[in-house]
Amino acid sequence: IAGQLAGGAASQRGPSGPFELSVLVLAIGALLSTLLWNENVANSGGASPSSDEQSQKPTIRDAFEKVKSDNKIMLVGAVQALFEAAMYIFVLQWPPAVTASISRFFSGTAATPYGTIFSCFMASCLLGSTIFGQLARRSVRTEVSTSNMLFVATVAMGIAAFSSTRSALLPLILSLFAFEACVGMYFPSIGTLRSKYIPDSHRSVIMNLFGIPLNVLVVAVYLFMKQLGVSGALGVSTSALGVATACMALLRRTLAKEKGDEGDIVAAVAA
Repeated sequence: IAGQLAGGAASQRGPSGPFELSVLVLAIGALLSTLLWNENVANSGGASPSSDEQSQKPTIRDAFEKVKSDNKIMLVGAVQALFEAAMYIFVLQWPPAVTASISRFFSGTAATPYGTIFSCFMASCLLGSTIFGQLARRSVRTEVSTSNMLFVATVAMGIAAFSSTRSALLPLILSLFAFEACVGMYFPSIGTLRSKYIPDSHRSVIMNLFGIPLNVLVVAVYLFMKQLGVSGALGVSTSALGVATACMALLRRTLAKEKGDEGDIVAAVAA
């Protein structure tokens, strides 16, 4: 619905139409939250944290040492940084890619329905989240489903990068929808993996550490956009997703090796 409303506003008011409409939506949201939400007030009777507890908060050095000591944390963080970097590049590259493809396909006589495409993206994202839920109910391990999702995302982004320079509108659109479905699967998947492999005590600091290479990659792509072009930027996204897929495969291999070692220890003790 949001995409259709934004498209209608743009057709009536021009490029600023969706932003003008968003002011109204935000005002309604603010009014509803003021009237319907209760204030989350802290318990005044609770004891304030002691100086010892405050001094035990993890530092960046502590988080770095924690990452170095556990290869699984490094791999999960790499998957998050690489996938989200690819996603952020995609967010700003799909409009020019689709516009150029539509222009070539229709010989410049058709307008790009951004609102409709965005609505389809959101539907695809919802489909991906639903697929993750169904797989979880069937006891499919998150590591397995995430590996498959990353592989599909890599292939989809590769097709998008290839199709963006040709008059292949249908493959481009379908590949973008497939990637959005993978985005829908990604968020519950990475949340599950973080909860399993990254300790609560250091999680926020560790995630901030992996935000550094994420932002470096995204900024680097946009600094060299003139040299890369749209297809080149999507190609970088494809490469990042491919490395993320490899990291996930390495994580599964590490877990299998640890499980095998545990089995050998149990067998030795039993003997």
